[in-house]
Amino acid sequence: MGHRPVPPGARKASGRQPVWLMPLCLCLYAAGGCLGQVYNLSLAVDEGLPADTLVGDISAGLPPGGAHPGGFFLSEESGESAVLADFHVHTDTGIIRTARPLDRERRAHYSFVAATLQGEMVQVEITVADVNDHEPRFPRDSVRLAVSELSPPGSVFRLPAARDPDAGRFGTQGYSLLPADPGTDQEGGPPFQLRYGVSPDTLDLALLQRLDRERRGSYRLLVEAWDGGSPRRSGRLRVEIQVLDENDNAPAFERSEYRAGVREDAPAGSPVCRLVATDPDLGANGEVRYRLSRRQGDPSAASYFEVDERTGELRLRRPLDREERALHRLAVEARDGGAQPEVATALVAVEVLDVNDNPPAIHLLFLSEAGASVSEGARPGDYVARVSVSDRDGEGAAEGGGVALSLQGGDGAFSLRPSGDGVFFLCVEGALDRESRDAYELRLVATDSGSPPLSSQRALLLRVADLNDQAPAFAQPRYRATVSEAASPGTVVARLSASDGDQPDSPNAQVRYSLAAPHALFRLDPLSGVLSVRGGLDHEREARLEVLAWARDAGEPPLSASCLVSVSVEDANDNEPVFEQQVYNASLAEHSKPGLCLLQLYI
Repeated sequence: MGHRPVPPGARKASGRQPVWLMPLCLCLYAAGGCLGQVYNLSLAVDEGLPADTLVGDISAGLPPGGAHPGGFFLSEESGESAVLADFHVHTDTGIIRTARPLDRERRAHYSFVAATLQGEMVQVEITVADVNDHEPRFPRDSVRLAVSELSPPGSVFRLPAARDPDAGRFGTQGYSLLPADPGTDQEGGPPFQLRYGVSPDTLDLALLQRLDRERRGSYRLLVEAWDGGSPRRSGRLRVEIQVLDENDNAPAFERSEYRAGVREDAPAGSPVCRLVATDPDLGANGEVRYRLSRRQGDPSAASYFEVDERTGELRLRRPLDREERALHRLAVEARDGGAQPEVATALVAVEVLDVNDNPPAIHLLFLSEAGASVSEGARPGDYVARVSVSDRDGEGAAEGGGVALSLQGGDGAFSLRPSGDGVFFLCVEGALDRESRDAYELRLVATDSGSPPLSSQRALLLRVADLNDQAPAFAQPRYRATVSEAASPGTVVARLSASDGDQPDSPNAQVRYSLAAPHALFRLDPLSGVLSVRGGLDHEREARLEVLAWARDAGEPPLSASCLVSVSVEDANDNEPVFEQQVYNASLAEHSKPGLCLLQLYI
């Protein structure tokens, strides 16, 4: 190709190498027409990356295999363009690099047009991807609230919401409520809860239970706002709550629940336990009387128990029978002497003690929705199931109490870890591999400490669930095929085959095929792996083609493998001879000898 003139309107940009600037439409003119074709190229780059970070190549937006002598012309003005201010576009090669760290919050999108001397144009779109470079911030550091101690549970108090300049999951995702003074908080944490919607633009503080200014007059909390980054960023708001005093004191028990044990042979009148309630009010408002509650507890509690009105001592009215009922739950009310008396209630759990005549029971709870299965990717120490043991006989009948639990089978792949109070966790102890072993037969054995001891067993078949840890593998790393240039669309060129070692009936082993990039001449069937002709082949233009094929499974996350397919295009007789010119002129003397060559033709 000879020298081409600079297109009208093109100017030279500043930089180390010449950059030709031109209008949005660049055409090569031949026979009075425009031969340009427009392609699209979308690129993305994270904000905050250092200068000279590679963004992409303009040539990737053009059809593969073509040459682009003369480089590219750009549609941007050197002095005014945000593209040229934030990117180095090498017009000789088409490589795009950052000129400085980018800021998505300042500019999130860039667009320009690049054209070749051959008239091809690429519409380049660059998107700046957000990174988590801002933390949520509250409009102020602290707020003060005044809450009456008579405010009902569910009362809501509006708090200022946090704002985060980042977008999507890097913006504010939620809030957590923390105590500002952990050492002074009541057991169970402060009686407040944060509430916010799907979009955390509004924030409310909800009251979970009634307050008591006589026990505590103020609360100091920390509200933490966090985003979805990893690691996530956060901001905090201090909340100071002043409890307003009201006349609402009621009797209060020393404990909300009492537990006692009584032998089933204890006679009527035997003491069970003593309940104590106090009231900080004065006079009749602070005089406490006790009685069994008819609104809570067992309806039949009054037939077995009675409580002294003044002392709060709970006694038996008649003997108990553990075989009929092993546990009794009742409620005792403490009522003050006010005109409108306040009432407090305590629960009492009375266990009936027995002799050792029942074997222990094993209760099994699997910790995954899949039930009796464990992933082959589980690591040593991971929990599989929660196992609890119980004995109806109780500690007294078992002569020391306690139930021992042991695990049999599993070849050391699993173990039991005690957690206290008859609770154990079945844990992974060694590495698992479904491809080598897909199930384990285990047996749990529980034995009490009675004399003689009683035991029970429970068999457990634990299956190993498949994990997508096997990538597809092609039958051969490189395929070679031959096809005629006269082959019609749909002609089979090669059949690719890849296998996956994961569980055959699971998505982890379902293989799909695809080409690394769309190809104008070939098509790869995603299910069968058949590579077929898609467009017209031309041996005279390209006698050998190579395509890159991928095999991906349907696991989460998917695994993949690639192979290279080399295709030789065979020649076909698809071109007829052509004379160098259509008309030839020759002269001949009238006495020329036979055999004289008049004219030599070339095709």
